[in-house]
Amino acid sequence: GGLLMPDTKPPHLSNIAPVFPVSDLKAAVAYYQNRLLFESRFEWADTEAEPVRYAILCRDHVELHLSAGAGRHPATAYCFVAGIDGYYTSVTEAGADIAEAIIDRPWDMREFGARDPDGNMLYFGEHLERIGQ
Repeated sequence: GGLLMPDTKPPHLSNIAPVFPVSDLKAAVAYYQNRLLFESRFEWADTEAEPVRYAILCRDHVELHLSAGAGRHPATAYCFVAGIDGYYTSVTEAGADIAEAIIDRPWDMREFGARDPDGNMLYFGEHLERIGQ
């Protein structure tokens, strides 16, 4: 959080990851690790008492996100952005269908969600520690 720093450079979208809905997150992570030889980089549970509901797997320059439960949308992808506040302002002014307003998340990302005309979801996020650097 903190004060919004003025963006010195225009926003830059660096990479995008698909978000796959999975029925059994633990089994899916094991499959990607053991069969497709990906590394688990991140797991998120809302509390320590709850099961992991989101995982990120990586290999080389490829990143894949897994989300527990049935997909709420036709498709979802996560796009990493440098200068997210400037990008959010620009796309909002341009009339984007903002499904989730920009907010600092507890998983150390500042992010927002936009919907396309077919209901597909794109989440855009910037690592909080990179904001203002």
